[in-house]
Amino acid sequence: MGGRIISVSDLHLWGPQDPLYRALLRFMSEQIKSGDKFVIVGDLFDLFVGNKSVFVQRYFEVLEALKKLGEKDVEVFYIEGNHDFHLESIFENAPHVRIYSDYLHYEFNGRKILFSHGDKINAKDYGYQLFRFGLRNLVSQTILEVAPGSLIDRIGSSMSRASRGYHPEPDEKVVQLFRNYACEQISKGYDFVVLGHSHYMDDMHFCVEDHKGQYVNVGYPRKHCKYLELTADAPTFKFLNWDDVVIPFRSSSNRTVSD
Repeated sequence: MGGRIISVSDLHLWGPQDPLYRALLRFMSEQIKSGDKFVIVGDLFDLFVGNKSVFVQRYFEVLEALKKLGEKDVEVFYIEGNHDFHLESIFENAPHVRIYSDYLHYEFNGRKILFSHGDKINAKDYGYQLFRFGLRNLVSQTILEVAPGSLIDRIGSSMSRASRGYHPEPDEKVVQLFRNYACEQISKGYDFVVLGHSHYMDDMHFCVEDHKGQYVNVGYPRKHCKYLELTADAPTFKFLNWDDVVIPFRSSSNRTVSD
């Protein structure tokens, strides 16, 4: 199998004025090559719910760039996060872009990879899990389809504003939960587990009954400025730096997002 796997997560793009938005456009144009697999592990956008014109217009250039990757024979795998979901209809005319609501099980050069955003891992976060269920069931999906995009955007933006200027480090217990989850999946035969959501950059290697596996998480690109690459002949995923991209943790616009 030729090409590479390139993976990103948790960019939380908030609009065309976002420096990371422009960096992603350059990245897709210049760095992703013919035959690559581009895997987005959730929360590419700070807020994108359904096929609403307010979001389609705001992120039009990124959506078009994702669609254009098909011209380079690039497959795009989009695992939805907790900030971007119900995206199926956005890419109806782009068969090379595939949407997954929870997990992607993928085999690359004989090795098994599990990709997941990770927002279901902390099952004891009952408030969030109830919130997630409330947004992802069929009833709420029907309501979201008929609700004005401006209303969804206003509610979501107010939630984001409440978190600006405050972004705590992930709790050690949550970090350990993610590592335990990855180790469990490796014990089931996966060679790699790729997660997002925690905003904690992690690279762990486990050996379970002589089976070795790697868990990786790119963390928070505005802070860590990393993406992932796996080539067909490489033993592990590598963390690579964004070319000429240095996005401070708290930008001059004081725009930050919550987990």
